[in-house]
Amino acid sequence: MASAELLQQIEDGNLHKRIPISSYQEQIKPIFETLSKIDISIKFDPKKHLAFKSSYLQTIKRTTMEEFGTFAKDQISNIGASEPFPLFTEEAVEIMRAEILREEVFTKWSRVSYNSTTGLDCVIRGYAKYTSPFTYAAWTHPDTVAAISSMAGVELEVIMDYEVAHINIAMKSQDLAKNEKINEKRKLSIGGSKITNDDIPAVVGWHNDSYPFVCVLMLSDTSSMIGGETLVKTGNGEIIPVSGPAKGKATVLQGRKLLHLASIPLGYTERITSVTSYRAKNSMLPETSVLKTVKPECNWGSLYDEFYPEWINYRMNVISDRSLEIKKIFNNALENGEKFDKLKAFELLQDLENYTANTWKEMQVSEAEYATHSKFDKENEN
Repeated sequence: MASAELLQQIEDGNLHKRIPISSYQEQIKPIFETLSKIDISIKFDPKKHLAFKSSYLQTIKRTTMEEFGTFAKDQISNIGASEPFPLFTEEAVEIMRAEILREEVFTKWSRVSYNSTTGLDCVIRGYAKYTSPFTYAAWTHPDTVAAISSMAGVELEVIMDYEVAHINIAMKSQDLAKNEKINEKRKLSIGGSKITNDDIPAVVGWHNDSYPFVCVLMLSDTSSMIGGETLVKTGNGEIIPVSGPAKGKATVLQGRKLLHLASIPLGYTERITSVTSYRAKNSMLPETSVLKTVKPECNWGSLYDEFYPEWINYRMNVISDRSLEIKKIFNNALENGEKFDKLKAFELLQDLENYTANTWKEMQVSEAEYATHSKFDKENEN
């Protein structure tokens, strides 16, 4: 059983997992100071800040689910993943960085990443709508959503405000980054052994995302990085790399249905990504979201009193949409003189019932999840 202390810590917003102010001042503030001339009061303008072009649909490779060998009946698109494509301009990215790395944002909203390995690894979640108007507007603007939808092959909408521009930050010292480059070059020069399926160094190991689609935007200069690709495991066990994006570029991934891994890049001093999650805009399409990687009991960046109400709100919106659509289907059939289809009614209503039940079932926390939380707490103390 979870201890009363652990439960209270989670309900209080995992405050014990906040990044110390000393860590901010030592590692993040120097980066923020390079952005001091950036005007964060600028309003997002898609004509000025959106770099996407419709021609990318013909020039950017998009790998299908069939090509990955993982076709699923409840997938919402035949597109599995895209290669990196320009999404936001340099100015837009710099404004986002300036908003996110402010001390008042960082110290309130950042939390240690539950899979932190070396350096300063943290997440910033749920902040955008309240503290970063440019970032929030950039991701939620209809033109941006339309661009991402076109690359994903299905009309999407942001899953909920809490998942707008989820930030992952990893930091390393310059000495460590330099040594990594040297060691990698040395290994390549002597024909380093091939990495197997089971020992790929990863930021996040093999997993499926909690939401149907994600768009991952790079906010850091990756020109000096080595590696860092997303690796997707196909239906027959083959591993296919999807290139990591450069600064201002993004990739889309149907991560709920693709088993994938985020490999660890080498040679960087900072790596900041911004991730927004989506579901199909058509509420009648499959909606398979779960809370495995994002619930407050597992992801310390999800704040209990803020995350769960948003989860319930978006699920109730889907339930409402589906209820109205079911009503419309049978009213139209009646008006058109069609026979009542009881089997179809059963199918639609059972699906609605299951979706409603899954809303609360996903909020349950297993003893294993509580144990994992406690394990990381003990390791952090040591």
